[in-house]
Amino acid sequence: MKVKIDNIVIILVICVILICVVTLLGFKSHGEVEDLVQQQFNEQQLMLARQAALGIEGFADERVTIIEILARDRSGDSISDITGCFKTIYEETSGFYSIEFIDANGVVVYGYPEHSAPVGYDLYAENMSGTFDSARDKRETNISSPTPLFEGGLGSFIWVPVYEEEEFKGVILAIIRTTTITDRFLEPIMQDRTGYVYLIDNKGKSLYDGTRREAIGKNYIKMLSEDNDAWLKILNEQMNGSEGTAVYFDEGSRSEQIVAYAPVRWRDQLWSVAISVPASEVDHLIQSVYTKQMTFLGIVIAIILCGSLGLIVMFSRWNKTLEAEVKSKTGDLIQSNKELALANERLKELDKLKSDFVSMVSHELKTPLAAMRTSAQVLEVADINTETKGEMLDIILRNMDRQTNLVNDLLDPSRIESGRMELKFEKLSLDSIIADSVESVRQTAFEKGIALDVELPEDLSSVKADREKLTPVIINLLNNAIKFTSRSGEISIKARELNGQVEVRVSDTGIGIPPEDLDRVFDKFYQVDSTLTREAGGTGLGLAICKGIIEAHNGHVWAESELGKGSTFIFTLEKWSG
Repeated sequence: MKVKIDNIVIILVICVILICVVTLLGFKSHGEVEDLVQQQFNEQQLMLARQAALGIEGFADERVTIIEILARDRSGDSISDITGCFKTIYEETSGFYSIEFIDANGVVVYGYPEHSAPVGYDLYAENMSGTFDSARDKRETNISSPTPLFEGGLGSFIWVPVYEEEEFKGVILAIIRTTTITDRFLEPIMQDRTGYVYLIDNKGKSLYDGTRREAIGKNYIKMLSEDNDAWLKILNEQMNGSEGTAVYFDEGSRSEQIVAYAPVRWRDQLWSVAISVPASEVDHLIQSVYTKQMTFLGIVIAIILCGSLGLIVMFSRWNKTLEAEVKSKTGDLIQSNKELALANERLKELDKLKSDFVSMVSHELKTPLAAMRTSAQVLEVADINTETKGEMLDIILRNMDRQTNLVNDLLDPSRIESGRMELKFEKLSLDSIIADSVESVRQTAFEKGIALDVELPEDLSSVKADREKLTPVIINLLNNAIKFTSRSGEISIKARELNGQVEVRVSDTGIGIPPEDLDRVFDKFYQVDSTLTREAGGTGLGLAICKGIIEAHNGHVWAESELGKGSTFIFTLEKWSG
């Protein structure tokens, strides 16, 4: 009897010890999970803030660059020619509230949209010429901090001076409403989520507040109560351009908030995006794990009381289950962070692509201008002969055509993507279209000693297509083949009927395309990275435009190539069935 009692006591003691040990381990594990979830949640919020900040930077920089290119490359034009571009820029891009031209006297002479432009407004008469004078004297772009607009709300003013050599012609003023930026990059962040986003400048002024609209335009520092030191510290960090996460007590919601903030650096402007969410959001994540842990402890205690053997077996099983659960949760958080990191890398790639595109366009626009300027200077010489004069005029006309084609290349992709490209389908014979296209490039091919071979069957069916849109496609493919084919090479264009469609093939004996680049040659602005490609120049839009036009015809276009042996571009069109 005594032995039995002793055994019971021993079992009870072991059970108590095991229960205590398991309980302690459970609470320790809970603390570790809580710290891990908190850390991962903070990093996720910071990644969202960085993503929004990068989006704002890229969007704003693109708009400034567009106006700077207009001011620089059209500086030699008349004011009416410069302002004539405003409508195109406003309608073909997004984000501008208005674009205005202020002449050298500080008077607004034109604006688009016209109802948003205060034509006749005199900056000097209204004592508002400070930024205008600064842009003129420093000869550089000046961006003002967001200020109230006449129509309400805040807006950033972009002042870009226009100089023709040393002559000051005026300033192009572009206005971007702050709500345009916040609606695009900040409003979507908190959809179906608890919390809010706010945006401040480097002086603490609120540019956007997702919950307190009345705070927009006011200074957060002045709105703070004296005992809210935690938020004051966060605001100071934001105004200094820092990034990070912190916790503060929000007096409005009477709850602790986790805030993640990242800087927005736009030229000489410094803003800060912040995402503020209740600390309870993390508690909800932790609670699911904590509930399972409590269930686990209860089951373990019950099993321990029923028998030590059952305790050991169940403890091992549930411990493994818990580890798997924690690992699964951690894996999900890590995967989420990887996806956000990939998105961040994509934004960086887009930013680099934007920079490369601006550099390329600047070069492509300057080259024909330089040629035309040199030719015009030669024409100024009074005693030049007729033959030289003809050559100079020919150079000017060819470069004007080149610049016109470049501008069309820049505008065509947006027309295609927006569905504004109208097609006039008719019954067309490919013989005449290909003949016209070959004739257009024959001189260029002859100058490089390249042979052009056309092979078309006599009974080739007519196609359903738009002549004006299809002809540039074939010319573009031929020019592309000529560009990348060495002297004495050969280019062929063939056609055949296949599966109820007409297939056209443009082949060359040029440098070819690496296999890894074949799937991307039809992407906008993409150019195969080779020395010959860089020497040949171009916008990187030709093949993208070809693809858009062919697909608008319900056709398909693709490329086949072998590096060093040449390339073949193939497209298909529907046969005329009328």
